[in-house]
Amino acid sequence: MDQKQFEIGKRIRALRLKQSLTQADVCGESITRNMLSLIENGNAAPSLPTLVYLAKRLGVPVGYFFSTSDEEIAAYAKMSRISDIRRLYRDSDFAACIDLCRNLPHPDDEIRRIQAECYLALADEACKNNRLSSAETHLHNAQKILASCPISTSPLASTVDFFIHLLHGATGTRIPRELWDASRYPSSRIPAEFFVYLRTLELIASDHPVNMDAVTQSGLIHSPIYLDLLSAKSLMQNGRHQDALPLLKKLYDSQDVGFFTAFRTLSALEDCASTLGDFKDAYRYSTEKIRMLELFAK
Repeated sequence: MDQKQFEIGKRIRALRLKQSLTQADVCGESITRNMLSLIENGNAAPSLPTLVYLAKRLGVPVGYFFSTSDEEIAAYAKMSRISDIRRLYRDSDFAACIDLCRNLPHPDDEIRRIQAECYLALADEACKNNRLSSAETHLHNAQKILASCPISTSPLASTVDFFIHLLHGATGTRIPRELWDASRYPSSRIPAEFFVYLRTLELIASDHPVNMDAVTQSGLIHSPIYLDLLSAKSLMQNGRHQDALPLLKKLYDSQDVGFFTAFRTLSALEDCASTLGDFKDAYRYSTEKIRMLELFAK
């Protein structure tokens, strides 16, 4: 048996199986399954037209079958897929993009970066639906990919690391230092105001007096959502639960509040209602918190 003939057949079979294709899927109407079986087992040498046909069916250049090193194999495989990978990424079809990247042997740094970006985007979508367990899975996948290449210290890696810590601190009363300390996430994509917001929340949670007029006038926090929760929490800190209620109810009715702030808004509403003797509302907010926690586990 000719070694090159055997190697070509082996690569055809490996590509077919990696893409979960049957022999019938690859044969179409141009070659028989018996002929493909002979080729895959190295018992028949495909003609050039047959090889061109098989390459097209399997989505690789013909040169892929003649490559002699891992680097060449990776280059040919990437050449055949990169335009589709970039298109899927542009179209926000992140799951399909990840699947296409997975089928590439010896992925390079560009492919790893695209995969990690897709996992981060999927994590963001999961967070918007309060499915924090799914988000964490996507983030850990991104982290694992980034750890295997030189971009492991990039802004992307730093952002992934931050969000993993954010998920872990989603329901805690206190805000851990690894969240509000921006120096732990050099060049991350997290807006600077979010770190200030988290640090101010932690000061309030630790009963440190906060001058909200100074916070507002500093211009360090621009988001009305962040300012509303901080103001409400500050009012509650000073025993002004009745004044805090309108701000909290506004946040509760908003469609733009993320999971981190939404959970704290519900907790504050439950606390306010209980303190003001409105146990019916306190029970309602407590029940909604339980529902949110159930979603967090998905």
